Amino acid sequence: VFLARERGRLMQEAGTASPGAMAAVLGMEEDVLNEICRATSTVIANFNSPGQLVISGPVDGIASASQMAKEKGAGRVVPLQVSGAFHSPLMKPARDGLAHIIDTITFRDPSIPVIANTTAQPLTSAGQIKTELLDQLCTGVQWQRSVEYMVANGVQRFIEIGPGKVLTGLVKRINRQVTLQTINGAADIRQLFTAR
Repeated sequence: VFLARERGRLMQEAGTASPGAMAAVLGMEEDVLNEICRATSTVIANFNSPGQLVISGPVDGIASASQMAKEKGAGRVVPLQVSGAFHSPLMKPARDGLAHIIDTITFRDPSIPVIANTTAQPLTSAGQIKTELLDQLCTGVQWQRSVEYMVANGVQRFIEIGPGKVLTGLVKRINRQVTLQTINGAADIRQLFTAR
């Protein structure tokens, strides 16, 4: 919890120091959106599901990229209500601050692999996890590729823990063959264990 709190604080500070924005771009191919991002000093921050990407960057860059995406055929562009340009180079100050904190914490190798959201590959060592925690601040989230990797490696059930069903909805768009479940409270946890 300490690490999550500090990460959030540092991201908020970075967002205040270098104001940024994010927008969901629906119905546009990744290569076309990458061209737009290169022209507007923005980046693809989230590779959510087929046809759903999120861009991040300076406020004026996101405004320009959003307009260009509409002109080049995006189905929709939806500004996100966020306080910074997350998963973009504008978060480098947060990354640097978090690096100092992470250096003070002892990590252990995971007992089961953790899928990195920046590479969609398994992390099997404490050192890899430390690196991932830093890289994910400035690098795009490979959600679709992460889900595809897990499915290709035998995962057939996804459980979303916490309020809402955003990730469950994204997984459903990626693969309709898997089993999905959400846990929003104690009753859901009881149901999870009685349904086995």
